[in-house]
Amino acid sequence: MTSIYFTGYKPFELNIFKDDQPEVKVIKAYIKEIIEQEIEEGMEWAIISGQLGFELWAAEVTIEMKSKYPQLKLAILTPFLNHFNKWNETNQHKYQSIVAQADYVNAIHQNEYQGAFQFQQANDFILDNTDKTILFYDDEQEASPKYFKSKLVDFAEKTNYTYNVITFMDLQDFMEFNYNNENESY
Repeated sequence: MTSIYFTGYKPFELNIFKDDQPEVKVIKAYIKEIIEQEIEEGMEWAIISGQLGFELWAAEVTIEMKSKYPQLKLAILTPFLNHFNKWNETNQHKYQSIVAQADYVNAIHQNEYQGAFQFQQANDFILDNTDKTILFYDDEQEASPKYFKSKLVDFAEKTNYTYNVITFMDLQDFMEFNYNNENESY
């Protein structure tokens, strides 16, 4: 069984404020291509920690793909209970819809937010219990994933853990290859 952790930018870090923006459609199409490749290599579980942005987009794509790939499963491992409480109503509704369709949902810490250590320990737990990470992060645009990337690189150097980092250039190449500039229908 292969499990892959999907993580990366939050939407506001990409200047994305609505899910119907064209950028979201491109990112999700790229995630779909990645998941299809990973399924061919034995992926069974997509893992997220429940963050807005890349993680929830990966969850939505996973859910959409489950009809074609019934062996594909989605797990949500949040750092602590009720991590979404301060989100706006739209984002809470979106998250609850994803949770309702997930195959496994649990909090690593069985209590509400107590401190930043919970995020660090959750990252450690996820790295220790997954086979690979797909990280959407580009050093050219620093944001919150830089801390996880540093931990990921250190972890991979000490173990046989594998990871792929998606950059803006990767997305640009994907767009150029898959979308005709005259017909920008994402």
